[in-house]
Amino acid sequence: MTTSNRPDNPENFDDAIANRLAKLRTMPVDTSRLDSAITAQIPKPGADRFALARLRPLRAIAAAIATFLLVGILIWSLSGGPVLASPDMMATFHSQLISGKDGAVIRVDSIADANAKLAEEWNKSVEIPQVPSEHVMLCCMKSIKDKHIACVLFEADQGVPVTMAVAKAMDMKLPTGSQTVTRAGTTYHVQSSGELNMVMTERNGRWICLIGALPSERLIDIGAGIEF
Repeated sequence: MTTSNRPDNPENFDDAIANRLAKLRTMPVDTSRLDSAITAQIPKPGADRFALARLRPLRAIAAAIATFLLVGILIWSLSGGPVLASPDMMATFHSQLISGKDGAVIRVDSIADANAKLAEEWNKSVEIPQVPSEHVMLCCMKSIKDKHIACVLFEADQGVPVTMAVAKAMDMKLPTGSQTVTRAGTTYHVQSSGELNMVMTERNGRWICLIGALPSERLIDIGAGIEF
């Protein structure tokens, strides 16, 4: 072997490296997969704008709903929360309706008429449900600590007057420690004041109290026949 072909000859070694590098430059390399992978990781400005444009109205609606709920909860909490109607207070409402001494008493002929009249006085009046085959005579709007209560007076058995008071269930408390009777899955709280009996219950988001000089079982019968 001559000196010019030995691998430890610096000149021949440099020439060999140069030749191999020249061959590598001419070899084709497929970089399409690498390009695709890199491109997939780069967000598209146009698509992001469209996505943000779609999200902005949804975020605005969600913020408005959250604000509305917070304001409602704040107003309700500032109003003092639910209140308890005592038997004596409900008996007083009943007596005022019968006597007609309350200046706010309105003469009506039906539940529909009572709802219409009360809606004129209070635009957020709770709707009074229908009572079974009773003759409605009077209605009025009462309040306990700023909680509105719609009242109607109707004739029941043999002309005995009965008052039905209706309010939003969230505004009123049911009595604790009172006698209870369950009828068709609905619990009625039974109380009395003098000769008057009264039953209270919650149905369809409404607090309902029936007052009259009738047995509590008969008042529950009337309450069970209420139609919403």
